[in-house]
Amino acid sequence: MKKLFLIFFVPLWLAGCVLPSSGARPTEAQPTLSDAEMQTQLAMMLTAMPTATESLPLPPTSTPEPLLVTATSEASFPTETPPPSPTSEPETAQPTPTFTASPPPATATPGPVFTVVPGDPRGRLGSPTSTDPMNDATAWVWPTGANDFTSVSFSGGFLNLTALTDKLGWRLANPEGTELGNLYLEATFKTSGCSGSDQYGLIARVPVLKDADRGYLFAFTCDGRYSLRKWDGTEGAKGTMTRLKDWTKSEAILAGSNQVNRMGLLMIGSKLVMYANGQLLGEVTDGTWTSGYFGVFVGAGPTEKFLIQVDEMSYWKNPAP
Repeated sequence: MKKLFLIFFVPLWLAGCVLPSSGARPTEAQPTLSDAEMQTQLAMMLTAMPTATESLPLPPTSTPEPLLVTATSEASFPTETPPPSPTSEPETAQPTPTFTASPPPATATPGPVFTVVPGDPRGRLGSPTSTDPMNDATAWVWPTGANDFTSVSFSGGFLNLTALTDKLGWRLANPEGTELGNLYLEATFKTSGCSGSDQYGLIARVPVLKDADRGYLFAFTCDGRYSLRKWDGTEGAKGTMTRLKDWTKSEAILAGSNQVNRMGLLMIGSKLVMYANGQLLGEVTDGTWTSGYFGVFVGAGPTEKFLIQVDEMSYWKNPAP
């Protein structure tokens, strides 16, 4: 196709190189191009002519891949590690007290005989403000019967408190119809068949009698250990138990089944002092609650339906330090 076009174009170009004469006035003859000049002109014209070019497909350009948004891990924050003391433990105790009084027995049973040792608060504080010999539920208005956690009855001069689950359960007294502040609280407990971590003790400074969801728990175990904890059932989904004094072995506690132990808790302001059978165990400071109601509690460890008996309970209001 290109060759035919050139053959057709060259004669036309050669014919165009001769300028037409004017009929009106002859002009001077134009100089004739030499062969070399003619070839040069022809080459220039061929170079300037547009040529048909095939449209070649352009190579595809690389399409940038979309950026992948990777999921980044959430920022991690350091978790607060509880100090060695006090420490928190995932215990749960949410008893609901009942208030059905049992009828008093026909006769009263003599109370326990105490052996007072040097430094024993009972020996230096004089006569207690009030004493419950546990002949019946009426003296200090104890709730009786069973709930989800414990069962309470009175017989033979004892308050009988039985654990119905593996959770701590307690019952509160109401001797004065109001909460109490500074006092020395003492109770005499007798264990039944028990072992290991079966526990029992005093609960004190409970702010609200009806709810019974906060307070201090002073505990003995069947194997002769003691602790002091703080329970707040209003914190979190299951409440928080904080150890103010971690479990500690003491020779002052009579370990094993069918043993009698006298527990004492001196509470003056934020000072909490623990005693076992009149002997000083230790002291902690915590001012979360400075007044409230008190009672007794039980917690079954390896022994199903662990039973403790309370023989006598007394308190001294506003004791001397």
